[in-house]
Amino acid sequence: MANQQEIRCWAEIDLAALERNLHKIRSAVPDHIRYVAVVKADAYGHGMAQTATRLMQCGADMFAVANVNEASTLREMGSGWPILVLSTVLPHEEDVLFTHGLIPTLSSETEIRRLDEKARSRKTRLKVHLKIDTGMGRLGVWHESLEPLLSTLKSAANLQLDGVFTHFSCATSEQEYTD
Repeated sequence: MANQQEIRCWAEIDLAALERNLHKIRSAVPDHIRYVAVVKADAYGHGMAQTATRLMQCGADMFAVANVNEASTLREMGSGWPILVLSTVLPHEEDVLFTHGLIPTLSSETEIRRLDEKARSRKTRLKVHLKIDTGMGRLGVWHESLEPLLSTLKSAANLQLDGVFTHFSCATSEQEYTD
């Protein structure tokens, strides 16, 4: 195995540039738009600790991570920011949502019912986000199946819809591809 002196390839992240970029984004969008910093997979290999810490200091409204393990790591860095878990939260991981104040992503009626019951048993309301599948065919409720899911969500007294998002399958392709 190579030692550190033999490594020829590395990435240097200019945290000041990251901060400037966030300020430029902020100045280009209305004040009511929240900025969600996606820092999953160790901030895409750039180091979650330093990246998230800098974004916390310069105005990120919320963070998003892939799973509850990453969310727990991020929560240890600070408690003042909402953290969205982008992937499905498995039943054995649900307690972490409540102990760390995390926001799960929902995309099925089963998840809605399960988390509504868990929140009810804890006598609390849980903020949730809804992911809509707009063409990737991975995670999220298929846009054509959205209506029954919304009906179930509206009847879930212990869940509060806090946001809706999607992941474009190919944002730069012609519209026919994404229809």
